[in-house]
Amino acid sequence: MKSRNSEKGATAVEMAIVLPLLVLILMGIMEFGRVFYVQISLSHAAREGARYAAIHYDDAGYDAATFTLNASPLLASLAGTETATVVDNGASCAPGGMATVTVTASLNSMTGFADFTPFFPLQLQGEGAMRCGG
Repeated sequence: MKSRNSEKGATAVEMAIVLPLLVLILMGIMEFGRVFYVQISLSHAAREGARYAAIHYDDAGYDAATFTLNASPLLASLAGTETATVVDNGASCAPGGMATVTVTASLNSMTGFADFTPFFPLQLQGEGAMRCGG
């Protein structure tokens, strides 16, 4: 099938219109996937920290914050302005009480394109709670 002279270059124009939209969708999928992964990692680290706090609350070398940050390799790899902080009440936990650990992270955009939106930097939080042993 022959193309008409008036249709020459139409494919390039269509691609110039559609390609930026496809790249934008791809960037959005990447950003959402990373945020989802970091949120799951925060929840996992908080749960592991709460488990540590519930078991080792009366140990002399009690350090739930370090244990929590080491529980997830992702938290240790947050660099630059991205930070992860841990708050726990395990040192004051009585047998039968609840040890809670909260991990908070400030997450910047991975691609840099989303930094111009009001969504970034995101404040993500994971919480874990375990009953203290006795």
